Amino acid sequence: MNFINKHCKALSSALLLAGAAFFLNSCSEDTPLSALSATFTSGSYSVEAGGSVSIPFSVSGADGATLSLSATASNTEATVEVTSDANYAGTVEFTAPTVSAGETVTVTLTVNDSANSRSTTAQATVTVGASEALVLALSSDIRAMAVKSGGSFEIPFEVSGLGTSSNTLTLDLSATSGWSTSYEMASGNTSGVVTVTAPASPTSTFDLTITATDKYSRSAELKVSLDIVEITSDPLTPSNCFIVAPGSTVTIKGVEGNSSTELTFNNASLVWQDNLGMVKTVAASGSEKVVVVELNAGYSGNAVVAAMQDDVIVWSWHLWVSDYDPDEDPFAWTDSETGTTYTFMDRNLGASTAEKYSAGALGLLYQWGRKDPFVNADGVNSSVYVKKYDIDGNLVREANEERPTYDASDYESTNLQVSIQNPATFYYAPSSSYPVVDWYTDDAQRQNHDLWGGESGTKTQYDPCPDGWKVPEAGDPWGFRKEYSKQGSLNDSAPYDSSYPWYIEYDDEYCIGFRYKQATTGNEYWFPFTGRKDPNNGTLSGVGGSANYHTNTRQNTLSYMEMFAWGNPASETGLNRSYGSSVRCIKE
Repeated sequence: MNFINKHCKALSSALLLAGAAFFLNSCSEDTPLSALSATFTSGSYSVEAGGSVSIPFSVSGADGATLSLSATASNTEATVEVTSDANYAGTVEFTAPTVSAGETVTVTLTVNDSANSRSTTAQATVTVGASEALVLALSSDIRAMAVKSGGSFEIPFEVSGLGTSSNTLTLDLSATSGWSTSYEMASGNTSGVVTVTAPASPTSTFDLTITATDKYSRSAELKVSLDIVEITSDPLTPSNCFIVAPGSTVTIKGVEGNSSTELTFNNASLVWQDNLGMVKTVAASGSEKVVVVELNAGYSGNAVVAAMQDDVIVWSWHLWVSDYDPDEDPFAWTDSETGTTYTFMDRNLGASTAEKYSAGALGLLYQWGRKDPFVNADGVNSSVYVKKYDIDGNLVREANEERPTYDASDYESTNLQVSIQNPATFYYAPSSSYPVVDWYTDDAQRQNHDLWGGESGTKTQYDPCPDGWKVPEAGDPWGFRKEYSKQGSLNDSAPYDSSYPWYIEYDDEYCIGFRYKQATTGNEYWFPFTGRKDPNNGTLSGVGGSANYHTNTRQNTLSYMEMFAWGNPASETGLNRSYGSSVRCIKE
């Protein structure tokens, strides 16, 4: 063997000089390749469900060979993608399954050298956190539904935790005997609707259990228990305010206040009540386009109820719960110069009484052009609000917010829709926005001067007065305020002459309002000093000292209001539209 090797070496040297290098190669010994290996920088990683992580790796022993790299994951719902440079160093991009109960996934990197029949692998583990649980929930806090005999309603629900749009659901429905149910899922399976059909004699309650199972064998359950109010009466004449007797059941047509414009809604709620326990249930029927309110006997006061599409208020109405009949003893006076008779209510809008010195006579406060009321003070010299409650008896706080502004180029945008969706929020305007101190807009070009019909002369869908009544215009209807005399100059402390119809008695214990005394009947009609909510911050002030009474009339960017205070028996002026002031409705 040594002889042969020596011979080959000698011969190869000779042939190399002749240009025959191939013979050397055929005679020389093969050079062995380095060992092929792959290594991850770390052996373990963690990521949330649906999240991604980069897993660095390196490869050694390539020795100039052309390699192919691939990766796999032990969970096929995970995705892996390999990227590398010219030296076969790179990362495996791992994306976790979007639906996971929490698991450890093994990632395997495979390196192949087909030309030299070599291969190697490396492994790392990724701990995947548990994904969001599969959950069913109602689209809003539905407590009650209204239905006719044999009629139907819909229960909207939402699904969370699906994890991926390819996930599918199967629902099983179980309901109160006699009621039938079916369901329909929306695209993407993230929401759905259960249609419920009542029996001929609906039960007073309805129970439903929805069980959902997804393709990963996860399940979720939603239990729904509703009060059922049977629709047995026609709706009242459309309005924004209804005077209703304590303990009655009220059926409200689902239209925009004093209009025929129908609303789209699928449930209803109580926004607030000022007498705890007064409202029993608030139910809706989207198919019948009504909201039905049941009141408990023995309670009077004020409440605001709302029709809702899922959890968004689309309209709200004021219930003036009282045995009051505004036609029984109205304040009617006749202008001696024109012969025109004007008929006002004998009390402020929302007042529980017309009795002088009574806190119940203060009534509610309104922003100019808005349909929804705000509570006033709990006493004739108080600055503390009347308490408000939700359907569960929780206190509802006063909400005062600076009105939003809109881009100048968006000419159509105002705060009107926001105020409809938030009837319990008082929107004030900063004093720096003068002369447009308006809850509606910060731009004079966008102001609406006809919200209460002062321009058109018609009762609009936003007028807050009950059917047959409206917010009075400025000027002539208030002429009774000129029927006064003072025993001294207007601004001194001398008393008003009580022989005139319109006066304040100087020796009153409180001196907290004007009254009109009719000579023919002897009846007295009191206009209390109700104070106001400040237009620049929403705070309550001036109760017992003065009052502003709204008219439907505007003065440029302001609104005309009747000013009531000692020494101002007949004053009318333009004031900022974001004031919260009183309303004394007049007969249409």
